[in-house]
Amino acid sequence: MKKMSKYLFLIFLILNNFFSYASDINKITNSENQLITEINFIGLKKTQDFYIKSKVKEYIGQKLDEELIHNLETTLQLEGLFDEIKISSKSPSEEQVILNINVKEKITFLPLPFAMYSSSGFIAGGIVMDTNAFGIKDMFMVGGMYSNSIKMGMASYSKAPKKNGKPGFSAFIATSKNNPELKNTEDETILEYENLSFESSIAVIQNLGRNHTFAMGLEFKNINASDKNGYSDLIDSAKIGLINVSFGYSKSDWNGWFMSSVSSRIKGEFGLTDLKESDLKYPQIYSAELSIQKPIVPRLRFYGSASIHYGIDNHISLYSGKSGAAVNILPSEFSSQRLGGGNSGFEIALVKMGFGLLSIYGDYQIAYVQEFDKEYEFIHGPNSGVRLYLSKIAFPALAMGLSYNVTKKYSQFAIAMGMSF
Repeated sequence: MKKMSKYLFLIFLILNNFFSYASDINKITNSENQLITEINFIGLKKTQDFYIKSKVKEYIGQKLDEELIHNLETTLQLEGLFDEIKISSKSPSEEQVILNINVKEKITFLPLPFAMYSSSGFIAGGIVMDTNAFGIKDMFMVGGMYSNSIKMGMASYSKAPKKNGKPGFSAFIATSKNNPELKNTEDETILEYENLSFESSIAVIQNLGRNHTFAMGLEFKNINASDKNGYSDLIDSAKIGLINVSFGYSKSDWNGWFMSSVSSRIKGEFGLTDLKESDLKYPQIYSAELSIQKPIVPRLRFYGSASIHYGIDNHISLYSGKSGAAVNILPSEFSSQRLGGGNSGFEIALVKMGFGLLSIYGDYQIAYVQEFDKEYEFIHGPNSGVRLYLSKIAFPALAMGLSYNVTKKYSQFAIAMGMSF
């Protein structure tokens, strides 16, 4: 339940920050003596003028030069709201300059179907979402998904924290009926159970300066499970409450093709269950993530990520899937209380078209994971694929990937429309 619902919620949260493509800077008259006195936006239809101006007000009073224009463009690209950005200037005096920014907005309110076929089977569903609700980049989503093993509905709403110190928040709710299957690193099924679940979460998010964030949240799960294998406590029905605290860092830069970024996060979760006579009464989870995306030349970028998930006395609903190790070489049904790993490789932008960008990527992945029998395994292997990103809606239209687990000698593939993997 957690793996699937959080997977879709994560996709939703990054939709409007994924990629932007078309950006033109008109010839700008600049002088070391000119200070920016005003920034105007032309072409806004949904986005509120006061909102987008609040994002660039730090540039008012600064000297106009190429570095400032580059930083301004990066700021606007990070908003993920515009398909085209054209910056021009006019000078009412030798000391003053006014910037005019012509924009074309992306489509942000969408009913979107999605589907994915992989080695693990077929998943389909749909969501209705708005990544720029009320014109101030609030985000909401409601939808559901279906496969042979799960039926799920979900909804979420989030508001980003403001630069003036006002915190943001996010809220999420989901319910599902599923038949989880747990596999080991050999891609063999080791247990199955039936599950009817409800979960909800809420978090408060606060900016700490330009690049740092702090978040604190609460989560509740009601697990109604029926074990087919006789594992006591681990797959019992349970009510679980969690409090979590996290610190994050993110810094980005735009080069016209790719967004450079360095981001990291550490998180601690501490819980209480109603399993009174169980070793699983007080679960704990400690996790950390690191991601780097850095263009080598404009159309070629290096990327890498690493992740660790370390659980103590966790109910099986709190286990992490392969995303907890930042790899694709594990089975989709693999789940563990403790795992870590990473990947590194390159992505090449093949062609930029009016409707989007086509790229190919390849990386090598490693992971160190705890099996269900408490033994640890080291695995490694290559991963590659093709992605098509739509410029008008900042959403991955099509993705195809193939990975090979060298240690266990099996391959996996996935084809997705409207989903990222």
